[in-house]
Amino acid sequence: MAINAEPVDPQWAAQNNLPRILALTGIVHLLALSSVGLRLYVRIHLLRTPGKDDAVIGMASLAGLGGWICFIVQGYHGLGRHTKIISSGDLIAFDRIGFFMSLLSALTALSLLKISIALFLLRLSKSKWYSRSLWALIGLICVYSVGALLTFLLRCSPVPRYWDKGINGTCYSNKIFVAVSLTNSYLNVFTDVCFATLPIPIVWSLKMSQRTRMYLIGVLSLGYVAVAMGAIKTVHQVRYIKEKDRHFNSFIQFWGFMQLNVGIIAASIPTLRGLLRNTTIVSTGNRYNQFDDSQQPAILTIGSGRRISKPQKTFPNAVYLNDDGESHEMSKRSAKNTYHVDVGRTGSEDNILESSNDDANRIRCTTKVTVDSVEKGRSTLSSRTSAQEP
Repeated sequence: MAINAEPVDPQWAAQNNLPRILALTGIVHLLALSSVGLRLYVRIHLLRTPGKDDAVIGMASLAGLGGWICFIVQGYHGLGRHTKIISSGDLIAFDRIGFFMSLLSALTALSLLKISIALFLLRLSKSKWYSRSLWALIGLICVYSVGALLTFLLRCSPVPRYWDKGINGTCYSNKIFVAVSLTNSYLNVFTDVCFATLPIPIVWSLKMSQRTRMYLIGVLSLGYVAVAMGAIKTVHQVRYIKEKDRHFNSFIQFWGFMQLNVGIIAASIPTLRGLLRNTTIVSTGNRYNQFDDSQQPAILTIGSGRRISKPQKTFPNAVYLNDDGESHEMSKRSAKNTYHVDVGRTGSEDNILESSNDDANRIRCTTKVTVDSVEKGRSTLSSRTSAQEP
């Protein structure tokens, strides 16, 4: 039975926005889950440097998965349909599911994501102002998240009256609810801006190539995309009371969920550099094997920038690329057994996203160049290590 018995246009009543909502949220959430899976693979399997930030973002992604399941279940109770044609029973079920969805994705998952980002950013520097700023933000997130949770749970007494107004009890007004929700959203946007901005001066001061510096700033600034989505959600929260067809687009839940998943993706991308570098090494090794399949380079260390290869045949003007994209041309008159030139960098730009800084005061940058002569029994090893104040 519909909540309004007035005649409606059958064509209008048949409109269904559910496929679009589930497709967009599903694609973005799948990307978020994949990015977290790859992040954990890199940190645990390749680099063997898992941290607390990885565990926390894993929990955030699972809570986000629970939120997406709620989207699917809401599809059976009117999500994507016009509010006017949804039955009262479906409206009650919709709001009950929405209650738990808000707890999972809008409160729990988003808070865990922000804490994970802060823990990750703590890896970049041990300077006092930077660390204290991040810990202060973690404290702020915990305080306003707990406050929002309590406000949400205590909105109605008893709690089931939140979704079933037929139950005797009381609820505070929608104006108060919207005001509290807006405050929470403003604080979320504020912390997102802080997390996207704080690392920039730290990265800019590091001793690294301009290309690597811009890469780091670029990926860390992806948090501004989540800021934009949070701002869009806030606009719809302001319009919540006047909105008469809330279920057709479900804008607040939709943009809140997109904000969460884009934030997860943005937080995971910087940690995938180890995977990209390892892929480059493996693919480069495969190119070597076209000359001699029986002699395969041995990759001994992942993430350290070091590689030791067996002797193999080289051909005239063969160009070898290391993991930093630098090329070395080996011009020879004829094929012969030789070791190729391999430059490995274990400087701050390689390790800054992969492991915590054990030295609180210095950034160690080591460049190793190994050249093995074509003459049997001769080899040269050159190593330079420098330590710089941050």
